[in-house]
Amino acid sequence: MLIILSPTNRGWAMHRYILWFGANSPTCIMVWANNLEAALDKAVDYLADYAPGLLVDEAVQEMYKHAIKAGKSEEEAQAIAEIDTIQAGNNGHYLNAWGWGILTKDPPRATVKAIVDDCSGSRLGA
Repeated sequence: MLIILSPTNRGWAMHRYILWFGANSPTCIMVWANNLEAALDKAVDYLADYAPGLLVDEAVQEMYKHAIKAGKSEEEAQAIAEIDTIQAGNNGHYLNAWGWGILTKDPPRATVKAIVDDCSGSRLGA
């Protein structure tokens, strides 16, 4: 499935990214933004609302609590908890570092069409 976010931004956003999330059956999100960080933030905010199972916020919190109980300082516990994750989105959600990627940047229409044809459908996002 290709989820389309911020299509009205295409008039002023410099780039169009297609990002994938999830290892086994990836969710693909096409988003218009001026840079990768902004695109990732928009996509992660969408995931937080509609596919929270792709986020690892709870696992990071559990690892942090475990490290504190083991006698680590707050900084050490945070570093341990955030290993192999990235933080993104406006609320600081966590993703596994290996659980997302850039499928393409500024793809031509034919590439987007091929991606949509390969997916089970498309859905217009927020």
